[in-house]
Amino acid sequence: MAYESSAARIASQLRTEILHGDVAPGSKLGQVALADRFGVSRIPVRDALALLAGEGLVQPLSNATAVVTGMSIEELQELYDLRLSIEPRTTEIAVPNVGRADILYMRKQLAIMASPIDARTWLAANTEFHAAVYRRANRPRTIELIEQLRRLTDRYVFMHLQEVGTSGLINSEHEQILAAVERGDAAGTARLTSVHLANAHDNILGYLLDHPAVLDPHAVFTP
Repeated sequence: MAYESSAARIASQLRTEILHGDVAPGSKLGQVALADRFGVSRIPVRDALALLAGEGLVQPLSNATAVVTGMSIEELQELYDLRLSIEPRTTEIAVPNVGRADILYMRKQLAIMASPIDARTWLAANTEFHAAVYRRANRPRTIELIEQLRRLTDRYVFMHLQEVGTSGLINSEHEQILAAVERGDAAGTARLTSVHLANAHDNILGYLLDHPAVLDPHAVFTP
């Protein structure tokens, strides 16, 4: 039905705005206002908010309103713990199935990330770089979970990129991962992916500990 495609379109736009910080944590999203904004009835808006709630990006407050979920150090750590338990293993499964076209595509994304670009473009290229490998695992449920965890993590990554920028270390890690994929070294790629995720976690966590004001003011870190 038409409202189903409208719901997906609205969810996609709101998701992008949330992940890029255009809609801040704690912001209220009312169905009436969103229906007016997108020129639709409340039904596709309701379904769009339900999709985002399923991804953990919003939380329903009532039948007509949702709130953008907050960001916290606890959530960051949980997200990276989950990613570290899933993505290296998925990489190891996928590498034997990676073809030449995939490697060329990864190299293209690597070139984009190495150029002077904005945070949004960098983040999109980073997503595609890693997804080019994960897709070859041929495990659709695992891929869906990885994508959901990545979307939630991307709020933190984007904020960090905006404030700190990319680093030579990140680019070097990507180059090492690509070289391992090209060698067909599944175990080596998995190990490098683990290191890459752990370093990303440490970099963002260090920034958040030094700048607690960027987090949800109601979120309290208890190590």
